[in-house]
Amino acid sequence: MSGREQSERLYLILAISLPLLAMMAYFAYAFFLRDLIAVCPPSCRGHDFAGGNLLTLSLRGADLRDANLGSATATGVDFSGADLTFANLTGANVAGADFTGANLTAATLARADAGQANFTDAEFGGSRLERADLSGALLAGADLGTAGLVHTNLRGTQIDDRTRLDPKWLTVWRVVNAPESVDSLENADLRDANLAGVDLAGATLHGADLRNALLQGADLRGADLSLARLQQMQIDDATQLDAKWQHVWSVVNTVDREQQLPGADLSDAWLEGVYLRAADLTGARLARSVLANADLRYATLAGADLRAANLRHAAIQEGSLAGADLRGADLSQADLRLADLRGAIVDDATVLDAAQRLITDLASNGGAGRDLRAANLSWADLAGVDLSGADLTGADLRYANLTGANLGNAALAGADLRDADLSGAILTGADLRDAQVEGAQLPQAQP
Repeated sequence: MSGREQSERLYLILAISLPLLAMMAYFAYAFFLRDLIAVCPPSCRGHDFAGGNLLTLSLRGADLRDANLGSATATGVDFSGADLTFANLTGANVAGADFTGANLTAATLARADAGQANFTDAEFGGSRLERADLSGALLAGADLGTAGLVHTNLRGTQIDDRTRLDPKWLTVWRVVNAPESVDSLENADLRDANLAGVDLAGATLHGADLRNALLQGADLRGADLSLARLQQMQIDDATQLDAKWQHVWSVVNTVDREQQLPGADLSDAWLEGVYLRAADLTGARLARSVLANADLRYATLAGADLRAANLRHAAIQEGSLAGADLRGADLSQADLRLADLRGAIVDDATVLDAAQRLITDLASNGGAGRDLRAANLSWADLAGVDLSGADLTGADLRYANLTGANLGNAALAGADLRDADLSGAILTGADLRDAQVEGAQLPQAQP
């Protein structure tokens, strides 16, 4: 190989290898060496400051992405212009610190003490500030539009026209800091809000969502809490709440079986999904209340006022609605298996399927001599009801409670009586040809 050929070959090797070596060196620096040789501050990406004292550090414009400042002490520290994307400041003490123009995107400030801190023009996109103390903080121009503010203390915070807050949290801010600007809180979303110590006396909170809101020490005297959602609302001995709503709050936040609530005033209350299994609600006032999806199995609601109540999908199996006022009530898809409906008051506005309306009628007025052919009376509580001479040919009476019922001379040919309870029932002269009686409890032989 001539000297010229060797030179050309060497040139070709260098032309190919040098760019590759340069590229490898760049990636080695970018992904491995940079953080090792970088000086912190300002290059503190991923640095672990957990529990440390940062008072002597200058962090202005620092790169603190992914840094761990959990429980660190940084009161009054200058973080202005710093990049704190994905940084962890859980439990950190940054009271009085300067975060002007800082990027706190997706940062976690849960339980952080940021009282009197300056967050002017700071970016909080997707950040979490659960239970953070921002009292007295300056939030002018800050972007909190997508920040999580569950139980965040916003008392005394200062905002301006440039501050971005979700409408919900803007309402919370106004309630806490400028209540005179709030005309009504009807149907307001105050869920997870920190309203501790707030004066809400006489406020209109009809239909408001106060679930999991902090109301320790709040004044709610005279407030309209009709249909307000009080589940997991947190109060204490210093919370001032009218007796009725204190009682409603207790009911919706109690999961005890057999609660004793006879004559209780629970009208206009939001009781959706409430646990009242086997409760004594005899004569209780529940007009216009929402009891959708409530667990009322085995509960006694005898004589209760349930006018215009919402009982959709409520579970009332083997409960007692004897003498209850159900005018205008919505019982669509409610589970009324073996419920006692004797004397229950219904009207045309009562939403009740045809089978349950018939059962209510029979339980209250009897069915002697009635034409009940092919009627659906499964799971009906017809104990002691007079059905003598009734035509129940082909009727569905599976699992029905017919204890002590008078079925004398009734036509029960082809009726389905499987698993029905006919203990003590009168069957004298009844036609039971082809009736299905497997599993049924039949009365002792009668003359």
